[in-house]
Amino acid sequence: MRILILGGTGFLGSTLLGKAEALANTVLGTSRKANEKLPNMVKLDVTDKETLERTIREFHPDVIVWSLLSMDEEDVLINTGLANLLNVIAKQTKLIFISTDGVFSEGNGGYEESDETKSIAEKTPLSIYINSKISGEKMVQEYHPNHIIIRTGPLYGKDLNQGIEHRTQRVMKQIAEKGCFYAATNMYRSFVHIDDLADAILELCTMDYKGILHVGPEQKESYFTFYQKRLRSLGYEENVIKQSMIDPEENPDLILDTSMNTERVRGLLKTEFRSVCSEEMKHV
Repeated sequence: MRILILGGTGFLGSTLLGKAEALANTVLGTSRKANEKLPNMVKLDVTDKETLERTIREFHPDVIVWSLLSMDEEDVLINTGLANLLNVIAKQTKLIFISTDGVFSEGNGGYEESDETKSIAEKTPLSIYINSKISGEKMVQEYHPNHIIIRTGPLYGKDLNQGIEHRTQRVMKQIAEKGCFYAATNMYRSFVHIDDLADAILELCTMDYKGILHVGPEQKESYFTFYQKRLRSLGYEENVIKQSMIDPEENPDLILDTSMNTERVRGLLKTEFRSVCSEEMKHV
């Protein structure tokens, strides 16, 4: 199988690249910056339609995985880059579009695939990213029937280069500076281990499934319990994570609960989505 990974040097993309190679797939990753150390990586900016079309024509992928992320410039990535891809991709090519749990901005939790997404007000935190992902989902659904849209919560684990997620790195830095970190007990997510998501994507590459899938374990976690377990697995004492509570009236822009119902994917795939694990590299 020939798999093109758009965003092959990112946290998800690099993990997916390594796992796909291990399964003897023919894989090509893309990056805005050329990497001479990786022979299966090419320099590509998806906003450059001509180069994108040439790359796809020369590689001739069976599956394209959109694992690109640009946060503050997500609108450009979607409105130009994804639009370019949808214009040049062959009808028979499977497109796997990685989206986010943030599309459920009302924050009520337990969301199913059929639940309605809702954009958030401009100039609020993450509005460009979330609203662009919603637009991207709609574009994929309208213009490329052979697609899978994967919605995932926050990712954790180690990537291809054994680096842990930036989210936890920031917490570790604050603990080093201040001795502790405060995490909310009433903000919930479906946290997903990077290896499980990559395994699920590769399994879906071989399946005749189309539509939306929510990925992750059955159990949601608060940010407090996530960091408590995550930092414990990295060798920290449990008391470095302190409890806090978010007041929705004082913080109306914060989305409290984007946890997802993952029953469909857990019944569809052999991949098992672990709860926040306790077996990671030990903190030195």
